[in-house]
Amino acid sequence: MSQPAEIPCDLILNQREASQFDWGNVQRLSMQVAIAQVSDEDYVSIVQQEQDQEQEQSPKEIIRVYSGTSAAVRKPSIIVEFRTDARPNPLTLTVPWDSIGGGAHSLFVSYNGYSVRFYVDGVLVDEDWPMGSLPLTNAVIKVGDSGDKLSVWKNAITPERPSTQLEDQYLGVEPTSIQYWKPRGHNTGVGDCMPFFDGERFRLFYLYDRRGHASKWSLGAHQWAQISTRDFKSWEHHPMAVAITADWEGSICTGSIIVKDHTYYAYFAVRATDGSPAKLSYATSTDGSEFRKSEQYIGLSTKYSLASVRDPHVFRDEDGLYHMLITTSLLSTSRNQGCLAHLTSADLVDWTEQEPFIVPGYHDEPECSDYFQWDGWYYLIFSNDGVARYRYSREPMGPWLRPAMDVFDCVQWRVPKTAAYHDGRRMAAGFLSTPDRYAGELVIRELVQHADGTLGFKPMPELAADPIALHEIGPVALSDFNGLIYRDIEFEGAADLIVSCQATPENRNLYYGLSIAGPNGFEDGHTIRFDPSRRKVGIHRAHCSSLLENEAASIYEVPGLHETTSIEAVIKQDWIDLCVNGNRTLISRFQRQAQAPLKLRLYAQFGSVAFDDIRIGELA
Repeated sequence: MSQPAEIPCDLILNQREASQFDWGNVQRLSMQVAIAQVSDEDYVSIVQQEQDQEQEQSPKEIIRVYSGTSAAVRKPSIIVEFRTDARPNPLTLTVPWDSIGGGAHSLFVSYNGYSVRFYVDGVLVDEDWPMGSLPLTNAVIKVGDSGDKLSVWKNAITPERPSTQLEDQYLGVEPTSIQYWKPRGHNTGVGDCMPFFDGERFRLFYLYDRRGHASKWSLGAHQWAQISTRDFKSWEHHPMAVAITADWEGSICTGSIIVKDHTYYAYFAVRATDGSPAKLSYATSTDGSEFRKSEQYIGLSTKYSLASVRDPHVFRDEDGLYHMLITTSLLSTSRNQGCLAHLTSADLVDWTEQEPFIVPGYHDEPECSDYFQWDGWYYLIFSNDGVARYRYSREPMGPWLRPAMDVFDCVQWRVPKTAAYHDGRRMAAGFLSTPDRYAGELVIRELVQHADGTLGFKPMPELAADPIALHEIGPVALSDFNGLIYRDIEFEGAADLIVSCQATPENRNLYYGLSIAGPNGFEDGHTIRFDPSRRKVGIHRAHCSSLLENEAASIYEVPGLHETTSIEAVIKQDWIDLCVNGNRTLISRFQRQAQAPLKLRLYAQFGSVAFDDIRIGELA
């Protein structure tokens, strides 16, 4: 096991050795240990010998590296517990054994004062963002029975980067398509998305998440990451655009990007770790990839809730004036009112406060706002409870009209924002949420603009998956005005499918759709149900109370369901992604038996429907 760049060590220990040292409060530390096998014993431990009021020695564990499980880590893993003087409970970094395989490994932990990173054989497998410092006064370090040579440096060191093959083995191979993508690793996810088109390259900035917002003692510790493309086929992964660089930064919040004089400006808010007012700031870049924080801060008056200030969205009007919309609340002695604060600027640096842009009247604050002009209409987007809503107007500053259906997709596609693309097209990017957990997989849609200015959504053709096999099924006609009738589709297929068909109902007051079997058949499966009389499409369990139809997986005000309806459903292991008539979409998580071939059923209830052009494509 070679030392990184052969840098001299401050401490070297062998198996079963221990050493006492006194380094005081430390904000730079690296350690490397070799392990030979899976073991339930500690590999390395650092303990501070504290004294209580009776002057008795009371050990306090500072760093512990071991193999095992815990309440938060339920599968066998290598676990690093890392405790600073900022909080009593430690940060926990992990890697599952089934990701790296058993046998000999080199474990490396690197701490630089505001981040701690965990590497296995040079592969970065986990990280977190501490505050404070390591209390290493009167400390004892020990190598366990399952550890081998331990090297320790009073410095932040990065191990030598491994081969691409090893990274793919430990983290997983990057998929061929960016649709449903998330960063490689076992605890990662895509958070709030900030798409931007610079005329040549579509840049997708997003909040890089680990642990579902639980990093940094649940402060989030989000940072701006970026991937980009010129054609939506090949993607480039860029360095972290706006990163945490100080321990007082609790999280880098959502924001926006704008270009002026060939310079990219990235506006964001930083949530402080102590609950003090968030700081609005910006970073700049000349190439759209490498950004530098300005360390300049933009203020709001005290009529606003300053601790909740976040999500700045910047746009330029037709007269060249810049506007910034900011999520916050107007303070009140009775009830604070969530709003979008409004600033203006001539140069993107000096900002003047205006009256609030909109106070929509919901119980919470309108977040992750977006504003754009498109073919004679102006659009304002904001999210409440993570659900994106939009307003539209013929005038740039309103009044803002609410459409009959103002929600994007369904509530599981969280906080999408939009960006232009070639040929007058526009794309929206958000993430597929997970119950009780932040972040998920990336989901991209193409916007559809209707003649009356209202919006719809459809899959982007460039992101469509090509089936490895295609099955064509003959027409299916079903009729039962008194109950339920169905037709099972028999075939041997892959675990993931894309199903498309045309459905023509003969009456409005019926249900029709597609059912997917569960582990014990269709009784515990799921159904995609079309309800023409209520202009509703939903995904829910096949057998459930009518009072338990899943409103978190439904869309409303869907026109034309009583006429010939085009249906396309991508059915994955963990979710269904549905498009209706090429202009309404719905994505919803569901669970089915792992790796089992899909069983499908077409059905009608209380009426007649004809299914035609039925195609089932197997996905790789």
